[in-house]
Amino acid sequence: MSPDPQTLLAFAVTAAACLAAAVVDMRSRRIPNRITFPAMLVLVALHGAFSGLPGLGEAALGLLGGFLVFLIPHLFGLLGAGDVKLMAVVGAGLGSQALLTAVLFTSVAGGLQFFVWLAWLRLARPGATAGYRLCYGPAIAAGALGTMALYLFEGAYLNLVLPWS
Repeated sequence: MSPDPQTLLAFAVTAAACLAAAVVDMRSRRIPNRITFPAMLVLVALHGAFSGLPGLGEAALGLLGGFLVFLIPHLFGLLGAGDVKLMAVVGAGLGSQALLTAVLFTSVAGGLQFFVWLAWLRLARPGATAGYRLCYGPAIAAGALGTMALYLFEGAYLNLVLPWS
């Protein structure tokens, strides 16, 4: 079963925003609002146009969920505000059902990115201190792309199974 045109279009917009943000983040260590805010608006409108009020609600719930999950590390100074807004874009594009998968894949990608950076720091600059803030845009993009690939190839996202549900 192939995905519907709405899903493919939402995936394309989400992927374009994530990849653009990742490139800009690597170059400038910032994710600009000119990428995140239009992407949020387009994705929420897209879901609303294709699926009406239920689609609008799902996109808004995903946006809010992505924002809140990454807001906590931001409040502790671990992530930048652009990272929070980019995860909100991912939530708006993929919906709340995909959020657990996207956050998990993003966390794995971020961990791998950290270890590569740490190895580079030790090998290329021995004795250097780790005074650099990691750009998390590439990890968010990798997590979002991995989530989309899982859906396209498997047709489902990861689910949290609770023993009492």
